[in-house]
Amino acid sequence: METYSYPPLALGHIRLLSLSTTKDDELCASIKDVPFDKDDPPVYSALSYVWGTGDFTIPLNCDGAVLHITPTLEEALRQTIKLDHSEALWVDQICINQQNFEERSQQVKMMNSIFKCAGKVLAYLGASTPSTPLAVDLITRVGTIAKGMSGDMFLWDREQYDEESLKKYEEISNEESEKLGIPFSEIDSWDAFSEFFNRPWYERIWIVQEMLPSRNALVICGDYSVPWDLVKGAATWHHHKAGAIAKRHRRSINGIELTAGMELTWNIRMGTEYLADLFGQKTTPVYRWELQRLLTTFRRRKATDPHDKVYALLGLSDLDFDVESGKFEVDYSKDVKAVFTYTTRAIINRAALSRSNLDILLQGRRSTCTCEDDATPPSDDWPSWVPDWRRHMGVGCEWGVGQHFDKWHDEHAAGTHVDEKEEGADPFALRARGTIIGRVVHLSQYHHFSQIIQHGRLREARDMFVGIVSSYPTGQDLDIVFALTMLGGTVPQNILDKGTTIQQYTDNYLGFLDSLMMPQNTSEEARTRQLKASWYHHTFGFDNNWLQAVLKAYCERRWYVLDTGYVGLGNHNMHEGDVVAKLVGLSVPCVLRPLETGDGYRFIG
Repeated sequence: METYSYPPLALGHIRLLSLSTTKDDELCASIKDVPFDKDDPPVYSALSYVWGTGDFTIPLNCDGAVLHITPTLEEALRQTIKLDHSEALWVDQICINQQNFEERSQQVKMMNSIFKCAGKVLAYLGASTPSTPLAVDLITRVGTIAKGMSGDMFLWDREQYDEESLKKYEEISNEESEKLGIPFSEIDSWDAFSEFFNRPWYERIWIVQEMLPSRNALVICGDYSVPWDLVKGAATWHHHKAGAIAKRHRRSINGIELTAGMELTWNIRMGTEYLADLFGQKTTPVYRWELQRLLTTFRRRKATDPHDKVYALLGLSDLDFDVESGKFEVDYSKDVKAVFTYTTRAIINRAALSRSNLDILLQGRRSTCTCEDDATPPSDDWPSWVPDWRRHMGVGCEWGVGQHFDKWHDEHAAGTHVDEKEEGADPFALRARGTIIGRVVHLSQYHHFSQIIQHGRLREARDMFVGIVSSYPTGQDLDIVFALTMLGGTVPQNILDKGTTIQQYTDNYLGFLDSLMMPQNTSEEARTRQLKASWYHHTFGFDNNWLQAVLKAYCERRWYVLDTGYVGLGNHNMHEGDVVAKLVGLSVPCVLRPLETGDGYRFIG
C-alpha cells in the first residue's frame, strides 16, 4: 500500500477525519477538505491528546493509503470511536501536513478557532488504571462543589462567577470534608484523585488553547469520562482547600496545580452570551487573554517544539487580532531567538496604549533554575531583555531572583516606551530612553539574609555605608536611610502600630538583632536572651514579622552605593561598574551593564 500524500489545502479550509473499524478491528480513516467559517462552522469534535515520543510507527489505513501516526494517537482514536464513530473529528497530527511548514504555520493561526468552534473537545489522558473509577467518582463530587462555589468563569461580568470564594486559601478540616460529602478519610479515593492528575497530558502547552476557552469538553481516561469543567473545578478546589492532605499526594507531575491555573478569567470578549439569537450569533462569544499574562501563567508547561511556547498561546491572546491581520507572523522556519524577540517586541508595542509597557523585561531575569539546562543551555548570545520562555521562572531563594517590591512598581510614573526603529539597527537590540541614576562604586559581598545577619555583619555593613557616604543626596539621616533600605523601604505595620517612630526603629533594630544572636547554651543564657528580645518586642513591636521582612527584602539582593551617593538593594548578579537606571516604560529601576564596545548595555535585572 502506497504512502498517503496530502493534497494542497486551500486557504481558510481545514481537514476533517472520519473513523471506522473493519471486522478484524483494523482502524481506518478518511480525510476530507472542508471550508471553515468560524461564524458558521461545520459539525465536528476536536481531539486533545499527548503526541508522545513523536515516533510515527503505527500504520493507519487512510483512504486506501498508509499514513503513519504515533502509538498514543492510535490509542486515543480507538477510545474516541467508542464514544461516537459517526461524528467528524479534527486531529492536528493527521489534519495538518506536519512536513509542510507553510501549511503548519497557517493552520496554527486557526487552531484556537478550530477548538473553540468544535461541538465538543475530547481530551484523552491515556489508558485507565484500577483506581480510575474511584478518581472519576470523587472528581465529580468535588467538581460539583467547586462549580457551586464559583459559577461560570465566562459570566464573571454578570455576577454569575465568584472566583474569590473558590480561590481563597483555607485548610478544610477532616470534619468539614465529612460534611461536604468528600471525606479526607477516603484515602483510596483521594489517592486515585491524585493519580488521575499525574499524567503527561496536563503538562502540555497546547492544552491551554484547546481547553481554556472550551465550553463543552470531555476528559477521557480509558473507558471512563468526566466533564472538563468538573475536572478543572476539582483541581482548583484541591489546590486551595486540601492542604491537610496535599503532602500525602505528591506526584512526579503536578497536574492538580497545572489544571487549577486554567481557571483564568478573560480580558476581552467579542460577541454576546445573552441575546445571541437576537443578533444572529450561531456560536458562543470569542474570549481573549493578554499574551503577557498567558506566557507568565503557563510558562512551566512543556512543548516538543520550543516555538510553541509562544505559538500555542497566540490564538487565545490579544495579539490574535494581529495574527489574523498579518501584522504578527507565525513562522516555524525562524529560530527560537528570533521568534521570542519578535514576540517580546510585539507585546511591548501592543501594551503601548498603557503605561509600564516595558515590564515584560522583568520576565527576562535569569534565575538559578537548572532543570532545563540540558535542553536549553544558557547562552551569552541571547538578548538580555528578551525572556527565554523555555526556562522556568520564579522568585525567592530557590530561583535566585528576589521577591517583587510591589509597593515600588510605579506604573503611573513609568511613562510609555515608544519603540524607535532605525534602519540597519541590530534586530536583537532594544532602543530605550531613560535616566541613569548612578554607577555602582561599592557592592556588598553578601546576597542573602542568612549571610548578612550573622556575626554582626549587618552592623558592619551600616558602619561601612556611613563611612563611604558623607551625606545623602536627599538630606536624610544616613542611619535612617540604611535602616529603611535593608527593609526595602517599608517598616512592618505591627512596629508602626506600636507607635514606634522611624528614628526609634533606626536606633533599635540592630539591638533587637543582637538579642536574637545572643548565646543560649545554658538555661540562664536562654533566659537572658528571651528577656532582652521580649523587651524589644513589647517596647517597639519587633518580632518574627521583622525577620521575615528583612528576609524578603535581602533575598537574592545586595546592597550597593552609587557614585551619586544613593544606596539601594539590587539584583545579586550586579557588579561594580554597573549602572542603575530608570527606563521610560519600566515601572521599577533596573540594573544595566555597559557593553565593552561602549555602545549599549545588558539588562541584568
